[in-house]
Amino acid sequence: MVKLPPKTVERLSQYRRVLAKYQNLSEPFVFSHDLADLLHLNPVQVRRDMMLLGTSGNYRNGYKVTDLLSLIDQTLTIPKSTDATIIGMGRLGSSLLMHIGSNPVCPVLIKSTFDINPKRINTTIQEVPCYDITRAPEIIREQKTKIAILALYTEDMQAIIDILIDAGIEGFINYIAGPIRIPKGIFLKEYDIRTTLEEMSYNIHN
Repeated sequence: MVKLPPKTVERLSQYRRVLAKYQNLSEPFVFSHDLADLLHLNPVQVRRDMMLLGTSGNYRNGYKVTDLLSLIDQTLTIPKSTDATIIGMGRLGSSLLMHIGSNPVCPVLIKSTFDINPKRINTTIQEVPCYDITRAPEIIREQKTKIAILALYTEDMQAIIDILIDAGIEGFINYIAGPIRIPKGIFLKEYDIRTTLEEMSYNIHN
């Protein structure tokens, strides 16, 4: 199968969650406009995504839920989990670890965490140890970790990013680290709650 665009992969994950609910309700079929309405998308976009998977709905019944869910599962499921780490084990980092650890279908396995706060170093949450950030290169190479989840802000963040990349990190999920520079070929996904709240507040009052 041709590699799918990142936005399509993101929508497939959303489709899968909706389809799982349909399956639990014993709903046998779903139309593209149903998925579009629930996910605030255009039905045309939904049909395009399904065509990329090599499937098309029936005019009378739409898509068969079990078949479509199975196809998306096959597309998104990888042979083994990807090892990841969390940088910053304050409230956000700890919450992320517990959320990821409690999700049985999550394709990511957190093997280590890191922090700069002496009170958090050498502690464990859900049996995952927290190390001093200075040990990151050693442990990341040893565990062959590929993803770093950033939940820490420090003025030296860019230097930490560069060290993580040199140690083998290939993708970053950035929550609060602020703007970072990454070289071509390294994946970056950013979630900025402050910007989202400012945008929401502006739209409500204007």
